[in-house]
Amino acid sequence: MRLFIAEKPSLAKAIFEGLGGNPETEKKNGYFQCGQDIVTWCVGHMLELYDPQDYDDKYSKWNFSDLPIKTVFPPKLKIKKQTAAQTNIVLSLIKEASTIVHAGDPDEEGCLLVDELLDYCGNKKPVERLLVVDLNLAPVQKALANMQPNANFRGMTNSALARSVCDQGFGYNLTRGFTLKGREKGFEGVLNVGRVQSATLGLINARTLANQNHTVSYYYDVYGSIFIKGHTVKAKYQVVDTDQVDDKKRLISEAHVKHIAERIKGKKAVVTVVTTKPENTAPPMPLDLGSLQIICAKKYGYSAKETLEILQSLYETHKLVSYPRTNCRYLSDEHYYQAPDIVKAIGQTFPELLSAVNGINKDQKHKAFNSKKIEGEAHHALIPSQKNGANIRLTPKERNVYNLIAISFTALFYADSVRNKTKVHFDVDKDTFTATQSVLICKGWEVLGKNQVNDDEDNFDAEEVTGLDLSTLKFSDTGNCESSNFDKKKTEPPKYFTESTLIAAMKNAGRFVKDPALRKALEEKEGGGTLGTEATRAGILEKLSANTGLVTIEKIKGYSEAIWKTTKQGQELCEKFPDEITQPDISAIWAEKQALIKSGGMPVSEFINYNDEYIKGIIDDLFKNGLNISANTYACPDCQKPMRKIKGVNGEFWACSGFRADPQCKKTLPDYKGEPDFGGKGKAALEAKKAKDAKATTCPNCQKRLKRMKSKKAEGEFYWACEGVFDKSCVSFFTDVKGKPELKKKAEAKKKS
Repeated sequence: MRLFIAEKPSLAKAIFEGLGGNPETEKKNGYFQCGQDIVTWCVGHMLELYDPQDYDDKYSKWNFSDLPIKTVFPPKLKIKKQTAAQTNIVLSLIKEASTIVHAGDPDEEGCLLVDELLDYCGNKKPVERLLVVDLNLAPVQKALANMQPNANFRGMTNSALARSVCDQGFGYNLTRGFTLKGREKGFEGVLNVGRVQSATLGLINARTLANQNHTVSYYYDVYGSIFIKGHTVKAKYQVVDTDQVDDKKRLISEAHVKHIAERIKGKKAVVTVVTTKPENTAPPMPLDLGSLQIICAKKYGYSAKETLEILQSLYETHKLVSYPRTNCRYLSDEHYYQAPDIVKAIGQTFPELLSAVNGINKDQKHKAFNSKKIEGEAHHALIPSQKNGANIRLTPKERNVYNLIAISFTALFYADSVRNKTKVHFDVDKDTFTATQSVLICKGWEVLGKNQVNDDEDNFDAEEVTGLDLSTLKFSDTGNCESSNFDKKKTEPPKYFTESTLIAAMKNAGRFVKDPALRKALEEKEGGGTLGTEATRAGILEKLSANTGLVTIEKIKGYSEAIWKTTKQGQELCEKFPDEITQPDISAIWAEKQALIKSGGMPVSEFINYNDEYIKGIIDDLFKNGLNISANTYACPDCQKPMRKIKGVNGEFWACSGFRADPQCKKTLPDYKGEPDFGGKGKAALEAKKAKDAKATTCPNCQKRLKRMKSKKAEGEFYWACEGVFDKSCVSFFTDVKGKPELKKKAEAKKKS
């Protein structure tokens, strides 16, 4: 029996169809079977690492004296409860199989996901590796015909295992350490520390501080209005060494600027240089997940997680796109030859794109089609599949995302956009002024819409030419500077991160690493110099966004997206972190070591020992110096230690954290509107309510008690009667309004039967 273990059910179904099986009629309990071939599936990782408390129950409680918790290697694994039933099916099938095919996703994590199951049950049977990146029939069948020995990928598995184990040790130890020291200062809440999460927090914090600490200054641009050949040309003054300028070569003296503007008025302007060069802009590279998430955040306001979920649906449910969690923007030469079938499928799926796909040049080969660039890579760029989606009903969000991917691929077969870029130098009384002009002469791929296919942050729209065509000017042409003016500009602080710019920063994290060797190691890692992977980035941002104690996300004027910034406590935490944690350096250091593990040049245990020693150094520093972080809770009125909200059998209350301290403090206070009731406001409010309620049920005419009565005339209705009615000393009745007597208007006295 040959057993295929797929990473997810949708892949298992596609493999079974590729083997000639019918998933609708040959499905068993947790697997498909066709003859001697069985295809089963995982649902993500089916096993998880032991938690510290699984090794020793004392770690169930967080005590600083227990830190650091040393990493156990080889680690023990346990079956995840939520998928235990399917896990047991897979494990039983492994025992029955004679040969096994590993069909995890084609990346490091996909390798580990299935290999850890095989290792868990001590498998010794032969294992092949199946790499599928497109769930449609023809690509799956081709992959089935080109399987490789699974041993070829063991280095990838070891690299993923090392990262997993070290990330756990890093997170468990430092999260506990910083959280416990934060509590000593009155910070309530968990201070999550993680290799990627904390580096991302560091990026946000550095940008926050740069924005908030920015000192406003001013700079100036001087312009001359030069009348030449019947037109006025606006030209900009070019600074010289004797000018007062800032570090960006911008004029900073207003007096000097005024002097320049005055001295050029009415002076002769002579053309000294004219250069015109065509500038070709090729269609952008096809999309990967990160670039798609950036465009979707800008264009539609989708979060990174939302875009990934939409993309997963297009891939797994509808089979309309290739493997989504890709960080590659290249395609193979084979994709080039498949292009006619792909664009045909685009036109069938989206008839509104028919004119676009009919306009392609099938003979044009974009630089993205380069098989050498994806040799050894797990994935290729995001592209539409060859499936006809005419009869598939997509949601509006699915349509938006498919449309972006389809146009991105189609653009590869359009011509470059071409602009003539002209630059003219004028001499005005020995001062140099320049004017530039961009003339679009061929729109090329831009007819499809630049913002549809480009994730660049900068807007590179060309200015449309009006008036004089600068390229017609010649050397020594003469005009006159009729007037001048200057612009006073305020320096702007670096912009806060938004989700789209934060993703872009995480995708290009290598530029934040100062050490050249480390930067190179990170950029050479699978994923290319990123923080997190295409698969994990959305989850990291979601965790950070939930940590309102350290980060806030808000809409402010001048930004189309919500901005991310650190709180006071977030800034204090980052200040305590070593630089290598708030910058991508740890990921770069790990990338260097993971590359050695992947190639067989370093055992996993050596990496783990290095990580344990690093963690110990930070815990030692916390023990000696503590954590300087502002309290976000309340001080005990008796001993000034932080108070904590506790859920008791009779509701929530506040208790001093010094209960176990020496000397002890057992101070408790009731909860009042989410805060400790220091001044007895809650008790006073309760007494006031009781008095109000008592007054509300007293007869205003005789001060006797009012009684709520059921009406005998109308079912379900009530009225209020004075007790004096019963001894005939009062005849007051009142209307019932939401369970209370209406005292302002005295009801008519009438006989109640």
